[in-house]
Amino acid sequence: MENFPNATLLAQVFDFIILLVLLRLVAYKPLTKLLSDRQKLIVDSIAAAEEERQQAEQLKADFEAELRRARDQAQEIIQKAVKAGEEQTAEIIENAKNEAKRLKDSALVDIQREKDKAVAEMRDQAANLAILVAGKILERKIDDDIQHELVQDFVKEAGELLC
Repeated sequence: MENFPNATLLAQVFDFIILLVLLRLVAYKPLTKLLSDRQKLIVDSIAAAEEERQQAEQLKADFEAELRRARDQAQEIIQKAVKAGEEQTAEIIENAKNEAKRLKDSALVDIQREKDKAVAEMRDQAANLAILVAGKILERKIDDDIQHELVQDFVKEAGELLC
C-alpha cells in the first residue's frame, strides 16, 4: 500500500461513494417523495384557494343579484302602495262628492217641500183673512157656497201674485 501515497484519500472517496449510495437508497427517495408531496399540497392548496375565490365571487354575485331583486320588489311594493293610496284617495273624494251632491239634492227637496208647505199655509191664511175682511165689509153672514167660491177666487189671485 505504499504505492498509493494517499490511501486515506482513496478510502475517503470509497466511503463517500458508499455514503452516496446509502443516502440514495435510504434518504433520497423519501426526501424526493416528501418534496413532491409538499409540491402537490401547495398546488392543491392554490387550486382550492382559487376555487374558493371563484365560489366566493359567485356567492357575491348571487347576493348582489338577490339584493337587486329585493330592492326592485321593494320599489314595486312601494309603487303599488302609492298607487293604491292614490286610488283610495280618489275614491274617497268621489264618494264625498257624491254624498255632498246627495245631501244638497235632499236639502233642495226639503227646501222645496217646506216652500210649498209655507206657500200653502200662506194661501190658507190669506184666504182666511180675506174671508174675515170680506165678512166685515159685507157685514153679513156668508153661507158655505159663497164662502167657498170667494176662497177659490182669492186663492187663484194670491197664487198668481206669489208665484
